[in-house]
Amino acid sequence: MQLFRAVPASRLLNGSVEFRRQSSVRIPTNVPYVVDNLWESLRPKTMPSRRHAVYASPSAELALQNASAPLEEGDEYVACRVLVDQARVRVAHLEVTDARYHSDIILISKWISRHAQELMELSQGLRQKIAPLFIPGLDRAEMTSLWREHAWAAELCTYVRQHSTFWASASSTPQPSNGELFFELKSDSDTYQLEAV
Repeated sequence: MQLFRAVPASRLLNGSVEFRRQSSVRIPTNVPYVVDNLWESLRPKTMPSRRHAVYASPSAELALQNASAPLEEGDEYVACRVLVDQARVRVAHLEVTDARYHSDIILISKWISRHAQELMELSQGLRQKIAPLFIPGLDRAEMTSLWREHAWAAELCTYVRQHSTFWASASSTPQPSNGELFFELKSDSDTYQLEAV
């Protein structure tokens, strides 16, 4: 399994650099929060959490093409091989170039639109109890609690569980494609290194 990242050259001044797991929760900017919450609640334990993931590519060329870290004046991107013990990471490689293009987003948005009137007919108190579904960073336990306590949320979660293809279509090994690729270190003590290629 080969993984590559492109980073600003200034991050590699001391040669190979060691990195740890993304400990803070990364809030998505490319998908609606409700979608991210549902994906996280459905995530198989063998797949990486997008919230703690490191984004990578299956080739150095794609890594350079997808580079997005801010550059200081005079800096440039350098393609790097990710050096990591394969037993220490979970990998997901999507078929789409960016999660924002995944069909689940339309699937979930259409369901919410079709059931919006039911939501609006609930009392303000009940709507407030369902509202966390639409805020960032809910974990599996919080989603389970919403599902158990509120019929509208339960219907949505059940529908998405039955029709979502996000995790089912993701490969757990890098493929020769330009689909979004991300990995997560399994524990806070695990590390990876970047080696310029």
